[in-house]
This record gives sequence, structure tokens and C-alpha cells, in this order.
Amino acid sequence: MSEIGRLEQRVARAVARAAVSGRPSIVTLAVPATERDPLAVALATGPPLAYWEKPDRGFAIAAAGEAYTIRTPADSGRFGTASSALHDLASRAHQTALDGAERALLLIGGFSFSPGSTWPGFPAGRLVLPELAYIQRDPGNRVWIAATEVPADADPAAVAAALMGRIRAARRMAPALVTPKVTDDRSTEDIDLSDPGYLAGVGEAIRLIRDGDLKKVTLARRLDVDQRPDLGPFLAALRQVHRTCVIFAFARPGGAVFCGATPELLARVEGLTVRTLALAGTAPRGSAPAEDQRLAHLLLNDSKELEEHSYVRSELMRRLSDRGFALDPPERTGVLELPGILHLATPINAVAPVGTGVLDVVGSLHPTPAVGGLPRDRATRWITAREPFDRGWYAGPIGYCDLSGNGEFHTALRSCLIEGNRTSLFAGAGIVSASQPEKELLETDLKLGALLPALSRV
Repeated sequence: MSEIGRLEQRVARAVARAAVSGRPSIVTLAVPATERDPLAVALATGPPLAYWEKPDRGFAIAAAGEAYTIRTPADSGRFGTASSALHDLASRAHQTALDGAERALLLIGGFSFSPGSTWPGFPAGRLVLPELAYIQRDPGNRVWIAATEVPADADPAAVAAALMGRIRAARRMAPALVTPKVTDDRSTEDIDLSDPGYLAGVGEAIRLIRDGDLKKVTLARRLDVDQRPDLGPFLAALRQVHRTCVIFAFARPGGAVFCGATPELLARVEGLTVRTLALAGTAPRGSAPAEDQRLAHLLLNDSKELEEHSYVRSELMRRLSDRGFALDPPERTGVLELPGILHLATPINAVAPVGTGVLDVVGSLHPTPAVGGLPRDRATRWITAREPFDRGWYAGPIGYCDLSGNGEFHTALRSCLIEGNRTSLFAGAGIVSASQPEKELLETDLKLGALLPALSRV
């Protein structure tokens, strides 16, 4: 049987299933892909688009269009709603692969920091099955996946032809490698990073902590720059510098883009194996390896930074344990080296109860004390009331998952929202009893520095 015949047969079964169930089926087609720049592919397909790349791991997703979208209500049950919707979608999916391609499809998307904290185009929760996706699982495993919703009255031949046509068009794409544009523009060097309001907010947080109302809280700030970067070179600059981070972008049809380079793993699920990362405690990088070693040693022995880190590590472990996860023996806290900044980091691994998916883990852990605080609900309410802006998807979970619940979500840090000719950058710092407002402001300056140099290179 020909390839198109096999696909028509699969579509016909999907149509029959839709007629019996009274609900549309989903049909996907996977074929091998040759080497491409995933960033170039994402940009070539246009908004709405989603781009996700972990350069040092060789994993990438470039996605365009929406064959099916899981949307969640703006309430505390949104992660459970998304998990249930994923199971439902799996029951209606019909997957076909040609020429030995891996057929497992991926949904990609994100959630806002808190259910009511949303931006236009970036709701409380949205996971998208793309109409077309380029997925690179490693340098030797690349696929194109086309997807469509199939109602009970669909013509199998027409659906199969449309999917094959989408794949053929994708294979003909030959976008050039996207690279940063190095310029002499130094406009970002003159940006005023002073923020009296942030200093006042940190002072208020310290008083609340010393009075016993909170144990820890993360206060964020927003820096608005009157500049809209050329998205491709901007993301390419982030990819070139932040190779151990996840480089991501979500572009909406109206022109808004949320993007960045985040180092913070929230949850990775592979079968029953769960991984997360306690990341809290910060210091600047040195100008030479010997200076880095000295600063890392100081960070590992800084009582304030260790206090902040211990809250995050202990709370992540407690939440997993309380929900029936079997924790591995704790790993030693070390120092994660990133461009311009050092963080205390402790990997946390566990075995999940049977039937647990990545969205369930995300719902258990978010918001972590690294981006929220302790006690969780009280800290989140204070953040919402005190910060003079809406966090939206900043510090929310972003990532991908398959129909079996495997996947990976990171906390959207080192990020910015591009709207019109303005770019809003976000950064926060964890406040504990020993915090000092001026030092916390300097920490946010360091974190803003992850994106500001890239703005001046495009």
C-alpha cells in the first residue's frame, strides 16, 4: 500500500471513531526531517508560533498553528484540568508515522504565574497541539509532525492529502541559520536601573518576614525599554550566550511575544522518574576562573543565601513527599555557573506514583518558593497586591508534554514581553530576614543583564 493509502486508511478509522463517539478525532502524521535550524523554522512559519530549544542537549521544538488547544479556566484547578484534557486527547488521537519516524507528538505552551494574572493572548493556561511541528529530540532524531482535527463527516482522502501537502511544504522550506547581528548600538548601556519603588517593596517584605507574617517571598520588578528587537537575531543572541538554558518564545497573532532564556527546571517526567531543581541563592560571576572559584566558595558559605536556598530545597522535597513521591537520597548543593551570575543549585529526583504526568507534578510544585514564597498562599497574595504590574506568564510554568504525560516544564525566568515598540523585562529576588534592599536590587540588575546585552546586539 502506498504512503498516501496508509494515511487515508488511518484517517478513515479516525472518521469512524468520531462518528461513534460524537466527538472529533485527531490525526497526526510524522515523517523524518533533515537538519534545520529550529529557530529559523519557527520564524519562517509565522505567528502563532512556539519555539523551545535547549542548545547543550540538542533538543528543540519549532511549532506553528493550532490543530487543537487545551485551555484552562483561571482557577486553582487549572493544572488538573489540563491533565484531564490531555488524557481525553490521547483517547481521540490517531498517529501515523512514515519511513521510521518517531510518531510521538508533543503539545507546547504555558501557564500564568497565578490563575488571575494574565496578559492579552497569554491566558491562565494554554497547551497547543501544533498544526505543524519540527521536533529535534537529539541530533540524530528529527521529525516533522502535521496534525489536524477530524470530524465525523470528513473526507479521508482530502484530510490525508492536506496533511501530506503540509509536510511537503515544510520539507521545501530552507530558512537560513539565524545568527545575532553584532552592532555598535549601545543604547541599553544608558538605561537607568534605579528603582526606588522596588527598594521600598523589599523593605516592606523584610519587615513582614521579621514580624513572622512570611518566611520568604520573591519580589519582582519590570523594566520597560522603548525598543522592539528583531526577534530572530535577539533569540539567536540568547542561544549563543545561554547554551545551558532553555531558549523559548511564544508569539501571538497580534504581535505580542513572550520570550527569554530560563535556567530553572520545574519538572521533568520520563516514565515514573521525576526531576526538579532547587535554584535559589545568587552571586555575580568573576572576571577569571580563579575569581569564579572564590566567589562560588563564598556563595556556598553565605548564611543569607543558604537560608534562601534551604527554604526552596526543603519545600520542594516536602511537597513531593506529601503527594506520595519516593524521593532519592538528596544530592549535594552546588553552584550553577551561568553567564554573569552564579546560583546555588540542588537537583532533586524522585519516583512518581503510577499514573502521574508532568502536569500533575507542575501543579504540585508551582509556584515554588523560588518565585513565590512561604507560606505559599500568603506570599502569593502579597506579591499580587504589592507588585505594580501583572506577572502574566513571567515566573509561570512553560514547557511541553506528550500524550503519555512525559514532558518538561521550566519556570519562565530571564524573560521579557515584547508588545508594539516596547520590551518589558522581568527579574526578581528572594527576600529573607537577612536581606538588604540595596543588595536585592543589585541581584535583579544581574538577572536583567541576561537579556539587556542581547537587546544591544540586534
